[in-house]
Amino acid sequence: MSDTSKLTALGNNTTYRYDNPVSATLEVFDNQHPLSPYVIGLECTEFTSLCPMTGQPDWGVIQIVYVPDKLCIESKSLKLYLGCYRNHGSFHEDCVNQIADDICIRISPLMLRVYGDFNSRGGIAIKPLALRRSKSLGELQSENCYDLIKQYDQITKNASS
Repeated sequence: MSDTSKLTALGNNTTYRYDNPVSATLEVFDNQHPLSPYVIGLECTEFTSLCPMTGQPDWGVIQIVYVPDKLCIESKSLKLYLGCYRNHGSFHEDCVNQIADDICIRISPLMLRVYGDFNSRGGIAIKPLALRRSKSLGELQSENCYDLIKQYDQITKNASS
């Protein structure tokens, strides 16, 4: 059974912040299946941030796919964390890498992929990808994680077709 005693974002007393994404916003819970590698996919279809030069809003989709180790991300806290970018000025590349770094700080996944699919601005669409891998993984474990993520991608691609 999942231990929810440390989760505070779920419930009625939610505080929304729109300008200061920090890793502490991400709440975690124990992975109930640490001996059976699996993939968790999360997608935020309404990600917004501000251009640090013009202050103009940018929209995109953030896709997070990871193989958990001991901890998992609680989804509402992820929503609150990603919402903190709304009035935060950062280039797309920085947003994606900061999201990846903050997730790694909080849960130390075996493998993590964060992809940003941002709407075109001035005729150019920016699509940064950040990959992180646990330093403790051996070559075989890394290959197994990559294979799991490939299978996940194939299944989700087929499901959306």
